[in-house]
Amino acid sequence: MKKLLLFLMMMPLAAFSQWTPQQQEEYRKQMDQMRQQMDQQMKQLQDSLRQMEKAMNEIDWSAFDTAQFNFDMPGIPPVPPLPPVPPSPGYTEPFPGGEVYTNDDTTEVRWGKWHVVVHEGDDGEDKVKVYKDENCCEDEYDHEDLKNIQTKFLLLDIGVNNYFGKGFDSHFPGYEPFEPNPGKSWVVNIHAFNQRLNLIDHHLWLSYGLFFEFNSYKYNSQQVLVADTNAVAFSTYDVTLKKNKLSTDYVGVPLMLRYESNPSHLGNSFHVSAGGFFEYMMGSRVKVKTTSNDKVKVHDDFNVNPIRYGLSFRAGYGFVNIYAMYGLSTFLKNDVEPVTYPFSAGLAFEF
Repeated sequence: MKKLLLFLMMMPLAAFSQWTPQQQEEYRKQMDQMRQQMDQQMKQLQDSLRQMEKAMNEIDWSAFDTAQFNFDMPGIPPVPPLPPVPPSPGYTEPFPGGEVYTNDDTTEVRWGKWHVVVHEGDDGEDKVKVYKDENCCEDEYDHEDLKNIQTKFLLLDIGVNNYFGKGFDSHFPGYEPFEPNPGKSWVVNIHAFNQRLNLIDHHLWLSYGLFFEFNSYKYNSQQVLVADTNAVAFSTYDVTLKKNKLSTDYVGVPLMLRYESNPSHLGNSFHVSAGGFFEYMMGSRVKVKTTSNDKVKVHDDFNVNPIRYGLSFRAGYGFVNIYAMYGLSTFLKNDVEPVTYPFSAGLAFEF
């Protein structure tokens, strides 16, 4: 019987290593209590056996008569019940953005604040519960866990551009053909990378990187910029032009201070940035297209300033921002009229 009891007691130990320390300690206490009960009952059993042996020795077996024999067999004490096996603690498997928790009859998918629970009921039917835990995840993001350097690649800005004289005047007397159409003049900025350095508690950052700027200035005039001159000059086409534009390409470096209201959840954060930029022109060209689809492209600097620097501003919520860039350097080279300053504004995407 001892072997059987020991076998029954050893069965739960197969999963003993998978229990939590609290479950293991509770199980040890229950086993100690069961051993004490068994010791007491074994002593009672030994006393009963000694009483039975004494009674049997006192019997005169020569006059044994089963009809008259009246002997009460001492009762065997009951075996104490085995302590219940603690339930399986389950296990958790992480996946990008969340985790899956599984135990004997429940599977729970946790993805941020959202939980999907599939529970097998006593009737064998699966019950599904979907809920949002508003108290979840708020304390999971400690500033100590946030990176002090964050890097993003291939960010995109799309906007309109122009250049203005003093007082944001867009009319240039004597240079009317040089006045661009602001509704058709576009700029695209592609940020090869943007890196942010934590300055104060992950709310204030220093932002810098490398970007490429592609400008397109479109004109409504039949007069086209002339290359290889020291001043802004035009030539008139005899045929009607469908397209008349100046394109400039720059490589630039931004340097800005950035504030994040909610650095742990950038998708729910308001941010604002202010600073400056420095650019160097990689190339420029004029392209015209006639109504008969004849095309002419001329590469030259057209007296456009190869160095550009100025102020930059960004603000937004989540992954969408508005931005503006204003040049402190002139659009054209020094001493070339008209004196204008470049400006662009649009949407910036930070996915």
